[in-house]
Amino acid sequence: MFILNKADNLSAGKIDFNSQTFDLQLFAGEKTEPATERKRRDAIQQGNIAKSQDLASVIILLTGFLMLRFYGSELYGICGDYMRYSMSTAIHTKLTLPETVMLFNQLIYVLIKTLAPFMVAIMLSAIASNMIQTGFLFRLDPMIPDIDRLNPISGLQNIFSWKLVAEVVKSILKILIVGYIPYATLRDQMPTIIRFIQLEPMPALIILLKMIFYMAIKIILVLLFLALADWAFQKWRYEENIKMSKEEVKEEYKQREGDPRVKQKIRERQRQAASRKMMDEVPKATVVVTNPTHIACALKYDGTPGTAPIVVAMGAGLIARRIKEIAVENKIPIIENKPLARNLYKMVEIGDEIPQDLYGAVVEILLQVHRMKQQTA
Repeated sequence: MFILNKADNLSAGKIDFNSQTFDLQLFAGEKTEPATERKRRDAIQQGNIAKSQDLASVIILLTGFLMLRFYGSELYGICGDYMRYSMSTAIHTKLTLPETVMLFNQLIYVLIKTLAPFMVAIMLSAIASNMIQTGFLFRLDPMIPDIDRLNPISGLQNIFSWKLVAEVVKSILKILIVGYIPYATLRDQMPTIIRFIQLEPMPALIILLKMIFYMAIKIILVLLFLALADWAFQKWRYEENIKMSKEEVKEEYKQREGDPRVKQKIRERQRQAASRKMMDEVPKATVVVTNPTHIACALKYDGTPGTAPIVVAMGAGLIARRIKEIAVENKIPIIENKPLARNLYKMVEIGDEIPQDLYGAVVEILLQVHRMKQQTA
């Protein structure tokens, strides 16, 4: 329970809890807002992304075991053929330098033929496992040496951190799983293992290799599940780390959109400049049509065939008053026509020609101006 002792404390951003004052501004810097797109782009450009190293390792390991499963027999055949050929050649033929070079070249060929599929598959799985997590991203910034990483204080902070706790828990789970699955498999398959003494060496070896393979696949699948969980955890922690405070969001908005106060001043200056430019056009007008007190529209017509009168200045209130004052100073005719003035104010922008709907009313005004000039002359 808390008691507000003073109303002015609340307006000042302070609350009294049983006469103990707390300043709410202390919480203003708390990072509670999701990161903006700009913050995310900056983090990615710096190489700061959500990524699980375990996921990439497990996918590579799984790819290697699957290659052994589906390519192992062919690999075994190629290696066996070479070993039989090389042993037979060594036994039945006196090895000379050319024959030794030939056997060595064949060894290189066999190694390339057997290892190339493994290397290609593992390379593609490594690329795919990283692109799944980060997309296509190539940055050299993380490779640049950072002197701050050599700071012993930062190193101590990294040692005693929740990240280290999570890594320790993850490592313990891996050890328990990797230890339990072989134990359970050997326990269940013990009768089969005991009967190995009754089998020929080759069938017994094949059964043993299959047992090891399926045991390894079980371990890898469980590790894959843990890696996916670790990836989800890394994404959650990444989102928490890049969160922003309300002040940071406001500051970024100001940098992106500009300070609202500065923008308001710019707009005000633009309006003033536009108003001054508009007032400079009033002395060139042919007539000023008024409401009579609230609206004033200055029209200009030079008499060129095929052209219509143009609105060179227009405004309401103080602007209308200023337009009429300039018109009086420059002896521009001022004619009152409420419907026409209202329609011009609603339908036409400054610099536009008169629409056809208003031609009749405007022609009457121009004829009236013409008569006024003839009477004056």
